[in-house]
Amino acid sequence: MSEELHMPLSFEVSADRVPLHRRAVFSKSVFSITSWSIGQVSRDSMTGTMRRRKLADESLRLIDDLTNRPVDPMFEDALLTPNEQRSRLSIWSGRVVVFVITLAVGFAGCLIIRDLHQDTRQKVRQELIAQIDYASSRSDNLSTSIDGLRNQIDKLSTEVGGGKQSAEVTREGILNGTTAVKGPGISVTLTDPLAASDDGTASGSSGQNDSSQIRIVSDRDLQTFVSKLWAAGAEAIAINGNRIGVQTSVRTAGSTVLVGVESVQSPYTIEAIGDSSALKKAMSSSTESNLYATLKQAGIYPQVSTKDTITMDAAGSPDLSYAKGEE
Repeated sequence: MSEELHMPLSFEVSADRVPLHRRAVFSKSVFSITSWSIGQVSRDSMTGTMRRRKLADESLRLIDDLTNRPVDPMFEDALLTPNEQRSRLSIWSGRVVVFVITLAVGFAGCLIIRDLHQDTRQKVRQELIAQIDYASSRSDNLSTSIDGLRNQIDKLSTEVGGGKQSAEVTREGILNGTTAVKGPGISVTLTDPLAASDDGTASGSSGQNDSSQIRIVSDRDLQTFVSKLWAAGAEAIAINGNRIGVQTSVRTAGSTVLVGVESVQSPYTIEAIGDSSALKKAMSSSTESNLYATLKQAGIYPQVSTKDTITMDAAGSPDLSYAKGEE
């Protein structure tokens, strides 16, 4: 019975093409690892000689190398290196660091997304509100400082001038609103109708009734009462505690009534220092019947009352850029 024919496991390589196998220092060959070898060689059953295929084509040698020696020897040696065992502390430390980094990146992403989805107009509005608050606070501080300096000037003027000159300065300060005053007078109170909306969308400055809007107390109404009080002999007037000076204006900015630069709201209390009887008679419903009738149609009912003592702070001093005193 003839022996079974077996193909060689590898083709013979010429001496000039034999690859050089160099073991790395970490290879287990240092510890006498057995070398790789072919376990069985086929022989011809008739002649008893080894049958080797002669390779005349270089491409066949390349195919043979790729088929029978696909792994680089250095890589084979690297696979023999034992894996390092990491401690549990090292493993958990790495996990904690990765978790913290992931948490930080997620938190930063949430902040960025929130900023991107935030309304730009709301952000601008908040910045403007902050600027207005800062400007208002600074204006109040400057007004307080001006009042203190004005009081010092009045005190020094009284000490230096004395007599007639001091009395004249005081009188002019009272008329101009630059000096704090107190005395008897009257109080006129104007209140918006109960049906008026709180947001101020009612028609205030037009002075006319509208079917879709409710008339409220406007800057024109306040100006009318202030003018009539001046004409009746009032010596000092204030609206909601804001003194009316030489350059103090009563106007509307949007839906807000301003006395100078201070905003006022309903109820509006107009205080006037002077002859209580004369002022009350001048502002009575019998004297100003047309004015009271117009306000009554809108649901506004002025309340006039006398006061024994009314105290008013000084208004801001007027800004003079061109006017100069004539000697």
